[in-house]
Amino acid sequence: MTTIPSIAGLTNRNLFRIKFGEPYEEVNVRDETTTNIRSIVFSPKGTYLAFRTDKKAEIIKCADWSVAVSIDGNFKEMFFSPLDNYFIVWEMYAMTKENPQGKPNLHVFQSSNGKKIESFVQKNQTGWEPKWSSDEKLFAILNNNRVLIYEDVKLDHYTHHIQAEKLQSFSISPSAAPTYYFSIFTLGKSGQPSFWRVFKYPQFDQAVVSRSSFQADKATFHWNRRGTNVFALTQTDVDKTGSSYYGKQALSYGDVKGNAGNMVFSKEGPIHAISWNPGNWNEWVAVYGHAPAKATLFNAKCDPLFEFGTGAWNAIYFPPEGNWVLLGGFGNIATGHISVWDVRGYKKVGECTAPDTTSLQWDPRGEAFITATTYPRLTVGNGYKIWHYSGALMHKRTCAEKENLLSISWQPGSYPKSELSKTAPKSIEQATAKSTAAYRPPGARNRPSTFVLHEHEKPHKPGQSVDATPSKQAIKQKEKREARKARKAEERAGDASPSAPPAAAPAAPGAAARAPFVSTGDPDKDKKIKNINKKLSDIEKLKQQKAAGKPLEINQLAKIDNEPALLQELNQLRL
Repeated sequence: MTTIPSIAGLTNRNLFRIKFGEPYEEVNVRDETTTNIRSIVFSPKGTYLAFRTDKKAEIIKCADWSVAVSIDGNFKEMFFSPLDNYFIVWEMYAMTKENPQGKPNLHVFQSSNGKKIESFVQKNQTGWEPKWSSDEKLFAILNNNRVLIYEDVKLDHYTHHIQAEKLQSFSISPSAAPTYYFSIFTLGKSGQPSFWRVFKYPQFDQAVVSRSSFQADKATFHWNRRGTNVFALTQTDVDKTGSSYYGKQALSYGDVKGNAGNMVFSKEGPIHAISWNPGNWNEWVAVYGHAPAKATLFNAKCDPLFEFGTGAWNAIYFPPEGNWVLLGGFGNIATGHISVWDVRGYKKVGECTAPDTTSLQWDPRGEAFITATTYPRLTVGNGYKIWHYSGALMHKRTCAEKENLLSISWQPGSYPKSELSKTAPKSIEQATAKSTAAYRPPGARNRPSTFVLHEHEKPHKPGQSVDATPSKQAIKQKEKREARKARKAEERAGDASPSAPPAAAPAAPGAAARAPFVSTGDPDKDKKIKNINKKLSDIEKLKQQKAAGKPLEINQLAKIDNEPALLQELNQLRL
């Protein structure tokens, strides 16, 4: 394998590769003569690159980019086994006159020579993928409420199985041999809860972990690198409370020692993303809560280690080494803001903006990442950008007219570090677009703004006191509450006075506003006096704010100027 990773890209015109580094030249692997290339995929170790058309699938050796295997068929899905030894494809299930019962449509081939190992029937495209253990010793497939488990790639007969009513999904832990764990999710009947369980292979009669939920229609499992801890992200198809369009979510955890529980986050709202650190089995990151979403680094016991604060985020990306974590906001978050953090030193090392991003992937060395706008998710503005982890833009390519970018990805593998790991290159253009200032009325221009759309939280370690910036609405509500309390206090003081006290010497300016209310016996006059007292009380607060150095609006300054007239009117009403 080479010392520099390659990038493979697919457009509607060609399949190309790029050797990472200047001048980022695109070299055709397949040109327009190979029509209708639908998708590409690298093997996990980077040994092979496969592509499929409407008529065949080809496996290319990345060492010299020559064809290793060509398999005829109109395949719709494909992937490689964890160690690159096997190639699995899926085609549409069909019943014909020649095969009224239908024929097998999931096939397992050897990657090196294309020899067919076995075929299976998988009618549904959802959940068709078989699962492998990380050492390829176990092969498992979901079929008719059963997980069929095969050993040592002897796929003609299964050795064990897990059976449960309404078994919907499963996964295999990435733990090392000879210890393997299986997690399964079963959908509950009407009035009964759904369950997710963890079993130790091959002891399927007793669950290591068993959790139930009445609000779960599907589940996704997330194992850590060692296969000792797992999260189950459950979700309902419909959120009956109406708080979420995508259904109600819940996150629960378990480990191979039998410990389990439900995860409760510090901010309410949806769970946008969770991800284990591939370089540290004891760390994981979650992005959660209503906008602006909050991001937190936790340990395996779900204790917070660091708060990244809040931001326009809904995605998490770790490089293979796990030394950085990238927080991004894509899809329905139009800004495409990206923040890169050092998870060891708890500091931000870079940021940039990549709007309209539909695909993001780290360089296998963790020195750069690629963002792309692909078809058919977006039909305009297709292209890709290569960024340094510091946020510097290193290369940019925009598709020509009537050219669509379908896919682009790095070649996996182990590569030596380059100078990019120590020194940031110069950006070819300004990475962050200059924000357009919001409209402000003439009276508010050239004055500092106190308006805040959201309450943002700054990065900090757990236990540190970090005050969130209150929004303008929160400040208004607080002022209203204080004014309401002051009026009630004045009214109580007025009701407690049975008669007017003897006349006193003329009060100093502003003192009338602080004097207790005394009834004149005339309800109309009393009402006017209360209104004036309220205005004077507001003026006193404005004067205090002005003395503290806070800039006031024009209408607020006019209120202060009107104080003498209010005092004069108040004295006349009290005569």
